[in-house]
Amino acid sequence: MSKIYLDSCMIIGLIEGDATQRQLLKKNCIHHKIYSSELARLETRLLAIRNNNQNLLKQFDRFFVACEIINLDRDVFERATLLRSKNNIKTPDALHISAAIETNCHEFWTNDSQLIKAARQYIEMVDFEVLKTRNITK
Repeated sequence: MSKIYLDSCMIIGLIEGDATQRQLLKKNCIHHKIYSSELARLETRLLAIRNNNQNLLKQFDRFFVACEIINLDRDVFERATLLRSKNNIKTPDALHISAAIETNCHEFWTNDSQLIKAARQYIEMVDFEVLKTRNITK
């Protein structure tokens, strides 16, 4: 089973996206071990908390309980620092990529085209277009 890191935009798509996005992500996620981080938890839950949307908050919380949460330790921050120094990416993006690499994830799922360009040399990057081409049944 492949190890997959979902960044915040993919998690939001899984929970809040249109029916096509949700179905595509669910169909692809069930075939992998899903990883994320407390940083993604912070990013995805923010609006639900701000808007006091308890139903949405519970959906995000269920997702994060079900996936593996990567500890953002010193090694992750060291790698993120190197990634930022060599690429034009934001600190949160560098932390997400670094967490995935340090955990030996096989793929990093995002729909952020700038991040894909910056990080594809370090880890296999997957977006919605790639997911659409995969022949997944169920």
